[in-house]
Amino acid sequence: MDIEELTKSQVVLLVLLISFVTSMATGIVTVSLMDQAPTSVAQTVNRVIQQTIKEVASPGQTATVVTPTKTVVVNDTNTIASAVKKTAPSVTRLYSVDGSTFLGLGVVVDASGDMVTDTAAMGGSAQATVTLANGSSVRAFVTVRDAATGLALLTVATSSESTTTPAWVPIGMPSASPQLGETVVLIAGESNPWVGSGLISSLTPAVSATGALVKTDISGDNVLYGSPLIDTDGNMVGMSTGVSRSVSGSAFIPVSIITADLGHSGAAK
Repeated sequence: MDIEELTKSQVVLLVLLISFVTSMATGIVTVSLMDQAPTSVAQTVNRVIQQTIKEVASPGQTATVVTPTKTVVVNDTNTIASAVKKTAPSVTRLYSVDGSTFLGLGVVVDASGDMVTDTAAMGGSAQATVTLANGSSVRAFVTVRDAATGLALLTVATSSESTTTPAWVPIGMPSASPQLGETVVLIAGESNPWVGSGLISSLTPAVSATGALVKTDISGDNVLYGSPLIDTDGNMVGMSTGVSRSVSGSAFIPVSIITADLGHSGAAK
């Protein structure tokens, strides 16, 4: 067959075949020549090969150590769970004096057990039975009512018959003002704790000069009288009262107004 008649594929295969045969022949010839070469030549070749290997794998080269890293993702679910756990000992549930009727929620604000709640929770009653997160109960009395904000302050009754004093855990207060778009958590639940999360959707200066009403995108369906609103650090951002609910079911009296009320009453410690 005339080589000019070969196709491109056939030419490529022919070149590969020739290269293979040539390589094999070169290897055979090289081995034969090394066997017949004087010892000094073989030693020289070996030294060249060894020196080349040393230069390629020089011990002076610094090896690169790749340290595997583990990425820890902290998401809202983790921070919310931690915030709720931190806040739980500070949230109380209020009942009628005989314990038969649930009234609403309260929040411990100082180490002596003073609590803030919604005046609507208390109605016309001057006292309530307070159940703590650990299941124990105490009697508390209303000492302050603020009609402008809907906040009420409860003070725990002291009794000489009591042999144990509850270990009160005051809720944390944030150092900074609430921010638009901040993640917040609603604490609710009549018999069992219930939480709902959302964002601060607006800040409306409609209640007091000491703070703007905190509106959220959380549904107002589960909001209870005195439901606290917390941030992802477990600090109280606000509380639901009749005054805030008259504006929106998902609006809350800001903590700045709560602390101002406590300060005016002389109960802040």
